[in-house]
Amino acid sequence: MNIDLLVLTKVINNWDPVGLLEGGAPEDEYSIEIRKIVAQCSLCKSETDLAKLIYTVFNDKMSVKLNHLACLNQAFKITEQVK
Repeated sequence: MNIDLLVLTKVINNWDPVGLLEGGAPEDEYSIEIRKIVAQCSLCKSETDLAKLIYTVFNDKMSVKLNHLACLNQAFKITEQVK
């Protein structure tokens, strides 16, 4: 699965999984996590794989345990925009 950086940035920033943008953080606050997801998304075969990747990247980079269903919801939003 290949995901465009701009699409992923839009979805993640709209989601604001940690609430940092809502708190006044800069628009590129999640850029490290987004680049990591884009770099590894080719290994994803399904939305479930993408959701696991999103969860893992945010857990590894920010020590944040996101809701698995929320990650899956975002994975579907991402794939809808790349079709």
